[in-house]
Amino acid sequence: MSDEIYPERPGEPECSYYLRTGNCYLKQNCKYHHPKNITPREPPCPLNDKGLPLRPDQAICPHYSRFGICKSGPICKFDHSTTP
Repeated sequence: MSDEIYPERPGEPECSYYLRTGNCYLKQNCKYHHPKNITPREPPCPLNDKGLPLRPDQAICPHYSRFGICKSGPICKFDHSTTP
């Protein structure tokens, strides 16, 4: 599936966000290389049903609480345990 969504551009620098998360919000528009054979690192904490981290010991993510989405995704340092 990732080869259909994320472009492979051998010879270009690798997309650092894709390598960290396994996702790239630019998809086909990204100018960087998205290698097929990467395995995204497991998140250090459990994720909610939207794939955002549950960190009950941290403050609620301000962007998530206002808009229901989080710009940082699974690497966000805030909690996403409440329904926006």
